[in-house]
Order: sequence, then C-alpha cells, then structure tokens
Amino acid sequence: MNPGLSKVGVVRKFAAIVLAAAFLVSVGACSDLPAQAENCTPASTPGAASESVTAAGKFGGNPDAKVPTPIKTTRVETSIDKTGSGLLLGPDDVALVQYSIYDGSTGSLLGTTGQGGFAITKALTSTVGAKADPIGRYLSCVRTGSRAVTVETATQFLGSAAAVQQAGLASNLTLVVVSDVVRGYRGRATGVLQPVQPDFPSVVTSSNGTPGFTFDLQTAPKTLKYEVLRKGSGQKTKAGDALLLQVQAVAWTNPPATTTFDSTWTTHAPRYYPLKALQPNGDASTGATVYSLDPGSVKALTGQTVGSQILVVVPPKYGYPSGKAPAGYPTGTLVFVYDILGVLPTS
Repeated sequence: MNPGLSKVGVVRKFAAIVLAAAFLVSVGACSDLPAQAENCTPASTPGAASESVTAAGKFGGNPDAKVPTPIKTTRVETSIDKTGSGLLLGPDDVALVQYSIYDGSTGSLLGTTGQGGFAITKALTSTVGAKADPIGRYLSCVRTGSRAVTVETATQFLGSAAAVQQAGLASNLTLVVVSDVVRGYRGRATGVLQPVQPDFPSVVTSSNGTPGFTFDLQTAPKTLKYEVLRKGSGQKTKAGDALLLQVQAVAWTNPPATTTFDSTWTTHAPRYYPLKALQPNGDASTGATVYSLDPGSVKALTGQTVGSQILVVVPPKYGYPSGKAPAGYPTGTLVFVYDILGVLPTS
C-alpha cells in the first residue's frame, strides 16, 4: 500500500491528518492530450519565499533542502527547482510523488515519504488539482520529472485552522514542501472507442469522463457479461497486479435504475485494487481504506490494457459472496464501468 506522511520529529496527528487528506492512488501512463497543454493554468506561481529554497539532492530521493530561516509567506508560492520533460499534468490527472516537508521557522524536516528509504512503492500518489489533496492541488501544469518547491502556511496546507490545531502545529507556521513528481498519468481512460455490442447498457461519458448509463433492456442477464468500451494501448494487466481504477456503479433493477451507488468520479479519488477476487488493499488496523473486487470484475479486468474502459455486468452468481461486499453495495445484478488508469509500480 502507499504510505501517507511518515513521522519525523512531529506529532503523530500531523501524519494521520496528511494521510487522511491525501488520495492513495497509483497509476499507469497514457499519452498527452493536446487540450491539456493548451489550457493548462498553474495553481500557484513562484515568489520570493519559494525561490529562496534550494534542493540539490538526488531527484526521487532525499532533496536535501536548504531553507533560509525564518521563511514566511501569506500566499501559496510554487517554484520549479528542476524542470522535467515528461507528461504535462492537468486537473484530475494523478501524480506519483516523493515529497518532504520542512518547518519554515527552523528548516528542520517534519515528514517525508523517504522514511526508511525512497522506494517507489512508498511514494504517495495524488490527484492533481484536487482541493482536498494537500500535495496534488499545486501540481497543475507540472511535468513529470520535475521537482516543485511549495511554500505555504500550515493552514493552507491542511485546509483549516482546526486541522492545524489538531496536528499540534503553530497557527502561524510556514511549511516548505519539496515534491519530486516521479510519474504522472491520466485520470480517465483515453483509449480508442470500440463498437458497441448488443444486449449491454449504453454508456455515455461527460466532458470530464464521468460515465452515465441508459438501459434498453428491462431484464438483467444471468451470466457474466463484459465488453471494452475504449481500448487502451498501455500495459496489459495480469492476475495479482494492483490496478488503479476509476469506478462508476449502478444496480440493474427492474425497471432499471440509473442512480449510482459507488463512484470515484464524485470524490476525484481513483482507487487501486488487487486484481484477485476478494483480496483487500490496505490495512484496516492502520486506518487505510480497504478495497476488493468481486470475482466477475476480476475476470473482466484481467488481460485488459491500461487506458481502457471496461463495462461489466455482474449477476449475483459472479458477484460478492454474502457479507463480503463493500459497505453500501446493494444485492442483485451490479453494473460497473472501470477506467483502467494503471498498474501499481513495484520497482
């Protein structure tokens, strides 16, 4: 599982709050979208405070940041210390980040993904531009391979004065966040549209990629059915992979309903799932979110390619056994649209 902020010389509450605020996702790559580059607007710009910080350490490792103390700011400032040449990130894309946070009053390290070593499996993945994501919200228009230095107040970072107090931090503390964007990927399926097969619900996506359903048939099938709506050109999935997925789900009732019971599109937080039936991701004892796929979805997603969008109709026989479904999932035939964003990197 991907970690949250490791505790280094700061109260445990700080790490827990950052973990809760950040989105735990890991993904696989797709190509640049021209409109993404043309319409990209940075979320924050450089300033005297961010420009004063140097970070000469190895990219993707310990940045060895030098913070002139005390450093102060009243607005969020972001400078690009190292400019990468990879994917240009836009809103709702996702970034795999190694980051370190420093106390602006002392220059001391408060937290890092590198506690115990900067392994890629320990990096945090963030949704770009998401207001609830303290790392990703300022990564719009940043290319992968870049090192960003963001200077902001603790309140700006954590989102509220109450969160700062809960973390045990001073209300006037300035934070310096050094983020190495080691990988970056699209937040929706970008594959080629495929011909629509009969006897399936119709799926139309909105401008931001959110799928919507239309049911032409009244009676749900009794066998597992799935088809590729968009065919991606990325890595092929295999059993045991941890997949990063966008999920949209409705129950096939009679007459059919179109109200979703699960959606990552509304939270701007794709999830990663082990590609093995009923095997949860995460550790409930640590507070990490636990997700697992039903057997039918595992079969449908195995052997597909990153960048694909898959429609899956799962009758009860192929679904979650009694008591194994996620909280809030209904019984009966379930319909899913999965956007396969990528595979969790292991090295």
